[in-house]
Amino acid sequence: MSELWPHLPAVVSAAVFAEFASGRPPVPQENHPDQTWAPVGGRVSEKRVREMIDTISTLAKKYGFPEPAGPEARIAFDRDAASAIRLHMDLSWAEAGNRNLWSFLSLVALPHVTKWRFGLDNRERWIATDLTRHTWARLWWQAVVFAGHEHVLAALSESDLNQLLERRSIGGDPRLVREIARAVTEVPAQVPRRAVIRDVTFRLRRYLAFLDARALSDQQVRELCSALTNETVMRLRTGVPGSLEGAPT
Repeated sequence: MSELWPHLPAVVSAAVFAEFASGRPPVPQENHPDQTWAPVGGRVSEKRVREMIDTISTLAKKYGFPEPAGPEARIAFDRDAASAIRLHMDLSWAEAGNRNLWSFLSLVALPHVTKWRFGLDNRERWIATDLTRHTWARLWWQAVVFAGHEHVLAALSESDLNQLLERRSIGGDPRLVREIARAVTEVPAQVPRRAVIRDVTFRLRRYLAFLDARALSDQQVRELCSALTNETVMRLRTGVPGSLEGAPT
């Protein structure tokens, strides 16, 4: 059964973030005096919040916390943290779409790890204005989208995930994300993945302008994504101008 987690109102989130930016130590807490809740449902206990804090803190230490971590360690942490966050936070999709919930997580429950992972330069990593950019929201959704396909997630870079999940026409459909990701990760290593994923997502978005992917079977989605990826690889190998001409950067 899904649980309700505390919400931190936007105005409070902005004030707490300003305090951290001014030098306040980021100490994890189970609650905040100004937190709110969704009106209906079972509320998570402070004990459960503390369990999640302890799990993520221990995981961060595995990758060097509190010392600065290199790019590979940060990505490895993200992959492990995604499944841990999903395991500890049994949310409905509606609740997971609430920005204030994720602001509570970054600013109240896990500010120490949030700062270690992303620093204080980017407010979006702390205050959940875009869930695909928020430190913890993006990991929860990655775990949901790639459930049962964790090997595909592990093969993707942060840039790959951004290309897939930040484009709403693709990122809003877990099947499209998984199948494009699967196809791209199977591309031979000598073909530059960045160019492949940029081109194939552009091709797919053109298809989605007149095709409703929800009407397709799982097999049809897989075949479509494989075909588009193969077209991209062929074009890149032969140097034939293609879909990226005139594409937005």
